[in-house]
Amino acid sequence: MLADFAKVIIRRLRFIKVNRNFLVFLTFLFISVIFWFMQSVKETTEVSLNYKLKIEDLPRNIIFTSDMPQEVIVNYASKGWNAFYHKFMIHDNRELTVSFKEIENSNGTIIIDANNFRRAVQKVKPEGMTYRSTLPNKVEVFYSNGQHKRVPVIFKGSISTSAGRFHCGTILSPDSVDVYAPENIYQSITSIPTENAIYQDIEDTIKTRLALVAPRGAKVSPDSISASICVDIFTDKTIELPIYCENVPKNKIMRTFPLKANVTFLVSSTLYDDIIAEDFLLVADYKDTGKGDHCKLQVRQRPANIRNLRISPESVEYVIEQAAE
Repeated sequence: MLADFAKVIIRRLRFIKVNRNFLVFLTFLFISVIFWFMQSVKETTEVSLNYKLKIEDLPRNIIFTSDMPQEVIVNYASKGWNAFYHKFMIHDNRELTVSFKEIENSNGTIIIDANNFRRAVQKVKPEGMTYRSTLPNKVEVFYSNGQHKRVPVIFKGSISTSAGRFHCGTILSPDSVDVYAPENIYQSITSIPTENAIYQDIEDTIKTRLALVAPRGAKVSPDSISASICVDIFTDKTIELPIYCENVPKNKIMRTFPLKANVTFLVSSTLYDDIIAEDFLLVADYKDTGKGDHCKLQVRQRPANIRNLRISPESVEYVIEQAAE
């Protein structure tokens, strides 16, 4: 079937006559292109070549704490053919080397300026080309002499849960990182924040990875951490607690009625059985007496992972007696 189709196409092509004027047009077009190319290679043009940036003679203890450009673009002026040849025909790895001893460096900062680039380019400049400029024209990089310290990681962002769910904690791993920075920046760093993370209406625990935001000129290791946004179902729990009287003078005795009260609170389902009466301290303060026949109860000690604490009753009757001498 394919063979028959091919024969039909060949028979039809035999009847196509090529327009003579069109062939003449193509011939002159080709000649024009040749003349244009020969003329253009004689003219001066600009060409940009990419070079890998390398700093040599670095002291052993130096650690760069900001990004060093991987490449530098060098702009040249050259005859067209020479520019074309080095741009498209030469594929060698080009490298621009600057000596640490020749560049300005102080207070943890390296500055490679136009003069440094010009001297480096002269060593690698292709024959027949004239140096024009570099991009970037100036490079500023921060470095540390090796000093570092461990600082805590701080979660930055906002978290909201869907109805019936509660955010019960955020676990960061690791919870602290090493910071490298120049001396003038190093001393002011006391913590490292995560990227701004926003989670809305989450229903279950989320495990993710968060980037760390280092101050300008500082480097952190690692530069990202694992984070678990813990979400759980909270439920009510009630515990009966004894009432302790505090700030009672030595010559007085304070008694409350009743002697116990209930505290009700919301607690994560996973921690429900871990919360016990010994985790609380419920008190009636002697300083709150004398304003009536009831004293308001207060919780002096409570677990950190509960919420919406209520006391029942909120206040109790009391009597104050003289202590026996």
